[in-house]
Amino acid sequence: MATRNGAATLPRVLDAYCRLSVPADGWRLLIVDNGSTDGSGELIASYASRLPLRCLHEPAAGKNRALNRALELVLAEPDADDALYVFTDDDATPHADWLVQWQACAQAFPADSVFGGAILPDWAEPPPDWLLALIPTGLTYGLTSPSMADGPVFPGLVWGANMAVRRAAFVAGHRFDVAVGPNGAEYAMGSETELTRRLALLGHRARFYGGARVTHHIRRHQVEIDYVLQKAWRFGRGKFRQDPPGRFAEWRRVPRWMWLRYLKEMLAWARAALTGDVGSKFSHRWELAYLRGYFHEAWRGSLPARKTVLVTSYSGELGGMELRMAQEVRYLQAAGHGAVLAMRRFAGLTAWTQRLAREQVTVAEFDPPAFFEGNWRWRDLRRWRAHWFGGGRLRAFRADLVHVAFCWTTYGASLLWLAQRCRLPTVISVHNAFPPARFTAWHERLLRQAFSGVRGVYAVSASAMAHFMAIYQPYLPQSARLAVIPNPVDVERFRPSLAARLQARMRLQVPQQALVIGTVARLAEQKRPALAINLLAALRQRFPDLYLVLAGDGPLEATLRGQAERLGLTPWVIFTGFVADVHEVMPALDVHLLMSRNEGFGIATIEAMACGIPAVATDVPGSADILRDSPAGTLIPAHGLAAAVVAVGDLLADPARRAAMGRCGRDVAVSRYSNDVVGKQVSAFYDGLL
Repeated sequence: MATRNGAATLPRVLDAYCRLSVPADGWRLLIVDNGSTDGSGELIASYASRLPLRCLHEPAAGKNRALNRALELVLAEPDADDALYVFTDDDATPHADWLVQWQACAQAFPADSVFGGAILPDWAEPPPDWLLALIPTGLTYGLTSPSMADGPVFPGLVWGANMAVRRAAFVAGHRFDVAVGPNGAEYAMGSETELTRRLALLGHRARFYGGARVTHHIRRHQVEIDYVLQKAWRFGRGKFRQDPPGRFAEWRRVPRWMWLRYLKEMLAWARAALTGDVGSKFSHRWELAYLRGYFHEAWRGSLPARKTVLVTSYSGELGGMELRMAQEVRYLQAAGHGAVLAMRRFAGLTAWTQRLAREQVTVAEFDPPAFFEGNWRWRDLRRWRAHWFGGGRLRAFRADLVHVAFCWTTYGASLLWLAQRCRLPTVISVHNAFPPARFTAWHERLLRQAFSGVRGVYAVSASAMAHFMAIYQPYLPQSARLAVIPNPVDVERFRPSLAARLQARMRLQVPQQALVIGTVARLAEQKRPALAINLLAALRQRFPDLYLVLAGDGPLEATLRGQAERLGLTPWVIFTGFVADVHEVMPALDVHLLMSRNEGFGIATIEAMACGIPAVATDVPGSADILRDSPAGTLIPAHGLAAAVVAVGDLLADPARRAAMGRCGRDVAVSRYSNDVVGKQVSAFYDGLL
């Protein structure tokens, strides 16, 4: 617990601790004296002989700062990750079986990470009945309803006077937010709920357990009207800080719908005042105080000084570009910037969002009307809608810079134009080698507007940059920064490993002595997976124990299964479906194929190289940038199967050559494409643009 001038309530609380039943594994009490001036420190010290007690001192005011100080101490000591850290207040008196109940709860629900216990009131002066009927006692006094049933609970209902969190959450780096909670002055509420809600977004489950009980002392002044309204105002301030940006269109940093709600509450308050309805009048005063607190924090609150980048695109599926966009957010966060990933909805977005949330990568849905991409009817109407509706949503993200990823020739231009209309500077990343394009006068005018705010462009390959500049150089400001920054690979996850190879083959049910070729790619026309099946058919006579792994999903899956069946290859073609953890599949291969008709870069190629697997790819821009004159793999003609049959066959027949290629590929992946190397290039690109 943290205490600041708690001498009035601490004796009763610490006496109750002396009467606690001792749980089987023992317990420790850590109190942080948060700059007390009323003798609290001496009072706590007087209990040192009666309790397993340690007192720390944190002079800077702030409950969360004090709790973080305690966490740094206990996390430096060895302990199990499922150990339970129980948090409470200096005016919360525990029942005698409190810790025994918490231990029983932790053992009974090992899959849960965040727990809230029962908090009962200890009124210094009983409040009027009408007051309790009109206010949220949880928000106002941190109490839990006696009717709350044990079980899963919304994490925002876990209150700080009686909550528990497993050690693992803090080992992962999470701490209390020092910008909210009691700090010795006027403050924004949300001391504990900011943490519990953040943990819930990352997959930590919350549970209410009524068996662990404390009694929370409510002082006389805390039942007065002014105090209750002040708490509503503080709640509004905390709500602003906890609301993620970009959820709603805003006006003057406040969601538009909230302005309407404020007007309605004002009218309802006036009506209640005229009719003499005292209860209704107070209810509306509470709502108005909450809204004013939200407005106050939006306009006058101290906001983070760091710059924020919104990473977005006109995307329709989860592929290499989307994975790179998520990596961009990680790089920006590592450099100390704020970053949000904003995407159109597509199949698999929800599951991907949940995986990214575990890494504290925020994904928001953002789908303003597109007017540039495709041949839209009523495109000027769509542009008008994008301006008036999409613009408000874009500004709501409160970004300082917008990063627009171009997946194809014009796919991203609408977002670029919208950012310019919102007076937000932009950078562009180019993820493919675009074919030549011709624009109408209508497009030309909008392109000049859209590109006027561009501060920099980077492409994932030299070929992608050359194709992009051939189209867009006339519209690009001369001051724009240009760079080629390849896609990265996690060389710690993707690495040569005999154990990983054996496990991958067991998972795929492939004989350990078999030869395996494979493709990690979307089952779509661009990747031409049908060629890989034809290649298998051509090589089967020479290599009867040869298998093909197609790792990915896509619109061609049914067609490809039919092709394998017609060729009599069904037992030797393995369809994995979508693979979230590619590093668990890639080691099974002897040769990786990427037979695309076009590529921006080819992430799967460098993932194979990092695993020490020879890479074979068609000689197209993107893949050629990686493998041209490289000892790590070989290029084959983009059209025609005969050369591919010879090249891949020769590799399969020469284990020593494959091993040499694998060693070279690993060296290249580490020195040129590792996260550390590419991350430094990204950081240098943004340097000075934010």
